[in-house]
Amino acid sequence: MTQAADSSRFSDHLRENAEPFWRQSVDHRFTRELIGDTLKDTDFTRYLIQDYAFLDTLARVLELAVGHAPNADSKARLAGFLEAVTGGENDYFLRSFDALGISKEVWSTAEKNPATQHLDNIMLNAARSGYGETLAVLLPAEWVYLSWASAAGEARPKRFYLAEWIEIHANLDFAAFVEWLRGETDRIAPALPPRRRAHLAALFREMVRLEVAFFDAAYA
Repeated sequence: MTQAADSSRFSDHLRENAEPFWRQSVDHRFTRELIGDTLKDTDFTRYLIQDYAFLDTLARVLELAVGHAPNADSKARLAGFLEAVTGGENDYFLRSFDALGISKEVWSTAEKNPATQHLDNIMLNAARSGYGETLAVLLPAEWVYLSWASAAGEARPKRFYLAEWIEIHANLDFAAFVEWLRGETDRIAPALPPRRRAHLAALFREMVRLEVAFFDAAYA
């Protein structure tokens, strides 16, 4: 994949190249039901347990990203997001499990489903490979969530664990981090050879495909 002559953003090309999976992920049945407060607790519980199982992988990817980051500003940005994930977001999971009546024995020993395992593998392998590859998997993971959560507008479900899940992904700080990820991706792309840009595009596309599978699995 090459940067278009019209100077459009490389991150936009990544998103366009991820169709039809991009649209399927940001307008998924799961996210529509979550926003509309019609999602069954059993389906959200199944999803939330898997997302919490994935949280450790995300933290490890962010740790590796800090190591790859080329300067102090980028290291600080990534470290700040790591702190948010392991702090406030972790607290959200624990409160939600308690409200849903899910014991620690259940959520702490849950086996990862195939979609979660594939997300683990692609993200960890990318994060071990280099900064560009790390951005190529982090950006879609966060951008998809910003997109579907922002579509909620001012609407919020009555159940706090649904409402807060939207708010975690639809706020100015999170939007700024996603925009920073886009900017970093756009910044490094011109210096990369075409073959590596194509590789980043393939990683991005596969991540979005797996996000669809991850939402699908809530109904398994």
